[in-house]
Amino acid sequence: MLKKGMIMNNLEKVNINDNDQWILVRGDEEAPLLIHVQAGPGFPMIPEANAMKKLFRFEEDHLVAYWDQRGCGKSFNKSTDPKTINFSQLPDDLIVCTKYLLTKYKKKKAILVGYSIGATVGLMAASKERNLFSRLFLVGIDIDIPSANKSLVEFTLAKAKERNNNKWMKEAVELSETKITETKAFQRRAKLLTNLGGINIRSNYNQLLKASITGMLFSKSYRLSDIPRTIQGMEFCQNALLPELDTLNLFDRIKSIDVPVHFIQGKQDAVAPYQIGLDYYKYLQAREKTFTAFEHSAHMPHYEEPGKFTATLRETLKKDMQTTLVMAKENN
Repeated sequence: MLKKGMIMNNLEKVNINDNDQWILVRGDEEAPLLIHVQAGPGFPMIPEANAMKKLFRFEEDHLVAYWDQRGCGKSFNKSTDPKTINFSQLPDDLIVCTKYLLTKYKKKKAILVGYSIGATVGLMAASKERNLFSRLFLVGIDIDIPSANKSLVEFTLAKAKERNNNKWMKEAVELSETKITETKAFQRRAKLLTNLGGINIRSNYNQLLKASITGMLFSKSYRLSDIPRTIQGMEFCQNALLPELDTLNLFDRIKSIDVPVHFIQGKQDAVAPYQIGLDYYKYLQAREKTFTAFEHSAHMPHYEEPGKFTATLRETLKKDMQTTLVMAKENN
C-alpha cells in the first residue's frame, strides 16, 4: 500500500502571473494531486469544496486543490485588468498554479477535473504543457459556442412551448434575438435555462442560487465580505470573457492532445450540447480517450448523478493507483 501522509487543510494566497489568487488544498499529503477547475465564466471553486468532499470523498485518497482563478471569488480584485481575462491568460494561470502545487507538494503530475469553461481551460493548458498532467476529466466541456448557442435557442423555445408558459416563451424569443456578450444577458439566459431544466434537471434557478450562497456562508475559507466580492467577480469575468467566448470553437484550436482525456457529458445538457461533445470526442486525437454519457443529467452531471460521476473517476484512477503500486514494488 502507498503510505498515508499528513491530512492537509491549507488555504493560501499565491501570486500567479502577477495576480494574487487563492487556493484551498485538502486531503492526504502523500496521495496523488487532483485539481478542480471551476465552471463559469466567473464562478468560484473554493465554496464548492465542502459539497464535493461530501459527495465524492476524493480527499480520502487524494490531495485535492480547489482554486479560485483570476477574477473569481476570493481572488477578485478591482485592480485586475479585464484584458487579462482571456483564453490565453487563463490556461497560463492554470499551468503556473499546477507547477506551484506540484513543486510545493512534491508531485510529478496532477489529475485535472474541469467543469464547463474550466474543462475548456484545462484542455488548453494541457495542450501547452502536457507533462504536467496525468489525466484530464472534462465535464460538460464548452467546445463550439456558435453552434451551442443555436442549439440553445431551439431548446429554450421548445421547452417553453412544451410547458405552455407564455412568460418563458416571450423571454425565450427575446433572448434568441440577443447577443450574449455581457453579464445581464448571460445571467438572464442562465436563469431561464435552469428553470427549463437545461443546466440541472434536479434544481431550478432559485435552488441553485441558494446552494451557491449556502456554500459560501458555510465555507470556513470564506468571510462574509467574500460574498459581495464573489458577485462582483462574476460580473467582472463575464463582461471580460463573454465576447471572446461567443466565438470559441475548439475544433479550430485543439486537434490533438498527448494526455489521457475523459469526456463526461450529460445527455440533456442545453449549454454544452451532447452531440457537439460526442463529435469533438471523435474528432480529437489522443493516445487514450473515453466518453461517458450521463443519461439523467444536463450541464452538471457531477451533482445530478454524483454516484456515477464518482465511480467513473475512481474506476480510472484506481488503475493508475495499481500501476503506481506495481512500480513502487519493482523499485524496492
